[in-house]
Amino acid sequence: MRILFCEWGFSNEEVIVNTLRDMGHFVRVFQLKELPGDNVDEGVNLMARSAGEYHAEILFSVDYFAEITMAAKKAGILYYSWLFHIPQWNLYSYQAQLPINRIFVFDRMLLKDLRQHNINTAQYLSLPADKQILENALRGAATKRYKFQGDVSYVGAVFSHQNGAARISASAKEDPRFPQLVELIKEKRFSYGSENLYRGVSQEMIDFLAQETESEKQNFFFAKKEDIIMQSVLARKITVEERKMACRMLARKFDFKLYSESNMERYPEVKNYGPIDPFKEAPLVFNQSKVNVYVTPRCIRSGIPGRVLEIIACQGFVITNYQEDLAAEFEEDKEIVMYRSLEELLEKTEYYLQHESERTEIIRAGYEKVIREYNYATKLRKMLDAKSGSNFGF
Repeated sequence: MRILFCEWGFSNEEVIVNTLRDMGHFVRVFQLKELPGDNVDEGVNLMARSAGEYHAEILFSVDYFAEITMAAKKAGILYYSWLFHIPQWNLYSYQAQLPINRIFVFDRMLLKDLRQHNINTAQYLSLPADKQILENALRGAATKRYKFQGDVSYVGAVFSHQNGAARISASAKEDPRFPQLVELIKEKRFSYGSENLYRGVSQEMIDFLAQETESEKQNFFFAKKEDIIMQSVLARKITVEERKMACRMLARKFDFKLYSESNMERYPEVKNYGPIDPFKEAPLVFNQSKVNVYVTPRCIRSGIPGRVLEIIACQGFVITNYQEDLAAEFEEDKEIVMYRSLEELLEKTEYYLQHESERTEIIRAGYEKVIREYNYATKLRKMLDAKSGSNFGF
């Protein structure tokens, strides 16, 4: 198959391109960053023309771009979009409804939402893991790996980089509804399930968050204001509180190492070793830590986060929060370990630190499953099998 791959700079694009080529496909890379930013029509025409000159059968990108759908329509070919990040509000558009799309999402709750908006071009596909990630990190770093030995580790942001769509105004703290927001976040911390985010949130609270953020100033096509507020604002704040509390409690009880660019000076009990290289160093942490902890962003309501698969692919042991898709695809306490409360996180961390043989067996079983079923080639074959549209119910 001839594929025009639309690249925008995400870290895994090279792996996808190389895997497609190893599978025997012909792939040309088109740089989206070279498109004119102030002229959508010109950019669409340029992509369509490039696809025609290459005789491409499909356009392909990581994440969804409505402009690529428009280019595929003009070129008379299909557009494959593989989501690695959510939420993506540009999915809620008439372009995403067009039957030339093949949109792959890693969260079954998101898929349900899209179907309710008549976006029948979407299909569930869990994220992949790079089976070479640990091997690549170990090249030239055979001794460096031991630098990252430890009992319990967390790699990644604690505090989010808030954009305009999620930033609450300074005046919000003066509003009488603000204490209700604080209590709502406390109630939802460490409480899981795909429906949990929305449960018990009043319309008054949604209106307050909409009023006190810049979300309603954004053009999000036909996405509901309620969904934007819940997934872009409230979910982010719950995630921050969960991660902060998890790190603090783990640090008080265990030999805990945080590798993050987040400023934790207010919490001196947490040893923050700063950010590390995601490709050269993070895999070594995952592999050399007895226990890795991961708190999933709450905007991922049911899906399996890529970080969990990445840790397992590095032959690391991970304890993560309960996710419905993870429970459906992995055998709990045999291939994956999950917690459903802060207390359970602490209890399971202590238990598995003391039971090395059980930890080792879970690492083995999880690694074998991920390498066998979640590698890039396996996922891409499933995607390309959908070319006929038979898997999309057309």
